[in-house]
Amino acid sequence: MAVKSCSKSLKSNPFITYRDPITGKWIVADRDLSKLAEQPQLAVG
Repeated sequence: MAVKSCSKSLKSNPFITYRDPITGKWIVADRDLSKLAEQPQLAVG
């Protein structure tokens, strides 16, 4: 079987992850800051 190389670049990850310091749980959030602004507990301060 022949192998083809791909010249396309990978898409960037649309999510960010961080650990809640209070609960210790990992949280996945959308990178889009407009969506983060709608959720005050996830807003970057």
